[in-house]
Amino acid sequence: MARRLISVLCAYWLTFASVYACESDYSIWIQRSPTADPLFRFIKNGKMGFIDQTGKVVVPPVLKYWGGNGGAEFHDGLLEIGVSHGVYVDRSANTVIDKGFFRGWDFSEGLAVAMPKDSKKWGYINTSGEWVIDPRFDTYPNGYVSPFRGGFAEIEVAGKIGYIDRTGAFAIAPRFLKGESFFDGFARVVVEGPCSYSNPESVCPDSGAVPNGTKQDARLPSCKYTFVNRSGKIISDDRYDYAGHFAEGLAPVRVGERWGYIDKTGKIVIAPKFDKAAPFSDGVALVSANELYGYIDHTGKYVIAPRFTYAEDFSGGLAVVGSLDSGVWYIDSKGKQAIAGKFAIASGFFKGLAHVRLKSASTDDVETFSSGKFAYIDRTGRRVFTYTIGDK
Repeated sequence: MARRLISVLCAYWLTFASVYACESDYSIWIQRSPTADPLFRFIKNGKMGFIDQTGKVVVPPVLKYWGGNGGAEFHDGLLEIGVSHGVYVDRSANTVIDKGFFRGWDFSEGLAVAMPKDSKKWGYINTSGEWVIDPRFDTYPNGYVSPFRGGFAEIEVAGKIGYIDRTGAFAIAPRFLKGESFFDGFARVVVEGPCSYSNPESVCPDSGAVPNGTKQDARLPSCKYTFVNRSGKIISDDRYDYAGHFAEGLAPVRVGERWGYIDKTGKIVIAPKFDKAAPFSDGVALVSANELYGYIDHTGKYVIAPRFTYAEDFSGGLAVVGSLDSGVWYIDSKGKQAIAGKFAIASGFFKGLAHVRLKSASTDDVETFSSGKFAYIDRTGRRVFTYTIGDK
């Protein structure tokens, strides 16, 4: 839910999606998965390479660059380079898995979703490319799968969501109309229906009705959300108009038009009073009021009062704030600027580094988000690696 600049459609809420004719992209590349390896992408002569946390080139720029700022993450020492076709290279850019899969996703918790050729069933492979969970799960429109997160993967079966463990057995039987991944030991679900849903976190249209096959109708009630624990138990009888995921023991929930926070029993511990609210990160949460962004602590007290028109979550002790017009900068937990200067675009920190696009001396500094001079910086602002894409 944190604000994050998107290069297409000028949309602001965090997402990476392609739905029908709608396409969006992050403004700058950085790892989005907390379990990704600390290898950082750069582009040279239209090819991808990767550096480590010291700025040393680990993978030379020899890998095909498909464009965009999503994906391209190493997981468990492997990078999927086949644009979901299940071809994986190691840190030396050597192909280590190429078994002719029809589909293969990034690894997560040691397993990757994959589909054999001439099959319509999903399974899970290990880092040797061997089946750990045989292909047995249906694909759209009869079902779907997800990566492992928090020890479980959500699986859709005949329009209902359940959760499998690493053996492929259902630890939580399919009974939810909608279900998301586990975070901090809990998963967001929709239990009652039929109902209609609309995802405010997506810049592309993401709405519909559940159960599957239900015709979307203005007379349908809006879906209400709750959470289940790892045993599949619903945490309380309360339902919310929308919800973010749990982090640091709390989850943002929307009640009517206002956002607050619940604890793991479902009790509201921070009253709904914000226009928007994000999950906690680094001990604080990004919230908005009157179209300005600030940060609260676990009691709901402002630690940084709302004063930014653009802001992102804290990560690595710093957060990106600023203006979409004049540039962005990094602040510390007291709201003070922590790194000198402004950047045209900047990412949050991931395992010690952040990715920035340097501001040009030119007055025309908006040519594209995918060209210009880029750098990876550490928390002091020191540039550990710099590269240029395009003419500037």
